[in-house]
Amino acid sequence: MVYNKESLTKRLEKLREYAADINEFGSVPFGVYVKDKKTKYSIERLLLLISENILDFLDHILSSVHTVVSDSYEEIILNAHKKNLLDEDLYGKLKGLGGFRNIIAHEYLKLNDEEVHRNCLKVKNMLGQVISAFEKLI
Repeated sequence: MVYNKESLTKRLEKLREYAADINEFGSVPFGVYVKDKKTKYSIERLLLLISENILDFLDHILSSVHTVVSDSYEEIILNAHKKNLLDEDLYGKLKGLGGFRNIIAHEYLKLNDEEVHRNCLKVKNMLGQVISAFEKLI
């Protein structure tokens, strides 16, 4: 893959947009999340978009700059850490994102409402750090 700064810039712009959206949804109480299907499905879709954006961004840099091919979403996070694209703190926060992405995308068994809501708050709180790190990588 060839390094494409424009593609990464567009992904970063979308991530900023998603950050604004998650800030709105991140304050939704658990009871509302569970009862209001439109809100619930909107949050789940937004978490999927954020997860895929982060993973695609890192995978693009890994493959184009470091010629590293990852076999799974979780391996993207690990390889990004090994190549110093993610510091220890951010790596710890993103670890598990690939598995969570798969759960949302494929609805393995049944989505756990508490886990999704908890991850919504986690993503909301770390997205600024992700965006700052990605700005330095472009």
